Amino acid sequence: MRFSVLLRSTFMALALASFATLPACSKKSDAAKDTEVTAENIAAEDALTEQYEPATVTWAVKPDGHVQARIKAPDGEPIENGVAGTLTVKPVQKDATPVKAKLAFDAKAGLYTADIPKLEADLTEVSYELDVKGKPVKGAMHLPKGGTKELVATAKVTADIKIPEGKKGPNGGIIQVAGDDLLEIVADQKSGETRVYILDDDFKPMPVGKHKVKIGVVASGPDAIELSPEPKGLFFTGKLNVKANPTKLTVAFWDEDEPEPVVVLCGWHPGTVIVVGGGPVVVMPLFVAVAWTPVVVVGAPPVIVVGHKGKGKGHWKWKHKGGPGVKIHIH
Repeated sequence: MRFSVLLRSTFMALALASFATLPACSKKSDAAKDTEVTAENIAAEDALTEQYEPATVTWAVKPDGHVQARIKAPDGEPIENGVAGTLTVKPVQKDATPVKAKLAFDAKAGLYTADIPKLEADLTEVSYELDVKGKPVKGAMHLPKGGTKELVATAKVTADIKIPEGKKGPNGGIIQVAGDDLLEIVADQKSGETRVYILDDDFKPMPVGKHKVKIGVVASGPDAIELSPEPKGLFFTGKLNVKANPTKLTVAFWDEDEPEPVVVLCGWHPGTVIVVGGGPVVVMPLFVAVAWTPVVVVGAPPVIVVGHKGKGKGHWKWKHKGGPGVKIHIH
């Protein structure tokens, strides 16, 4: 499930405390009321910043598809000319048709802007190819319906839930909190097979139940897939074409009875620069040499009845159907 009643309240309380203009995830049409983004405040307006060799780019993408970008030279000076670029938009769904848009400089705002289709898919891939004074800058983002602001809001909430440093999943994969759930995301180096497991408090897999999951990766290029439950419902599985550890891994995860997914940019914290070049590049250890072993599954899919509380630790109380309640406490 995405949110219990109490966890949903906690999410909104924390998010609204951080920035009063945040619309609820189910009311993204209110985004038009946001403060106008300018060259001076774009970094504070719930944006993603990516560092490349030729330039650093800060992106703010709104639910209505309005894109704004601040581009700076390695010395920190804004670049207001000599940049041309194209954005390609593709929803992560079957038979999606890519749409292109040109990036142009808006002298009034002091930012580069473009207008792409409204973000209506659960996850939308927005890739870009820029020419910055003759040097290429290529990358991609995987965005929820709420745009970059929603990614920031979710990251602020999940940042309060601490997982032991260096902790890996039972298959050696990445552990990530997504709403009420704890996930392991892992892929096989050789085949590209990718799996997502739902974990319990002991980091053991549980049945996936009626959940859904999509992932987007950015490595040598972008790739995104929707995973399917394996026949016994022990994990989700799919196959990525990219087989290199990504600089960005985005996960959309939700219960099929919930209208909207939780979308998280794994391992990212608001205000952190994603280094793709011009410095030490940090990659997500998604691809490992796995020997898939029989999965030990605990209990049944949980129904969450008490939400996250406290600061710096995650607290859940999970009640299994047909069984006693199980308290979850991640240190």
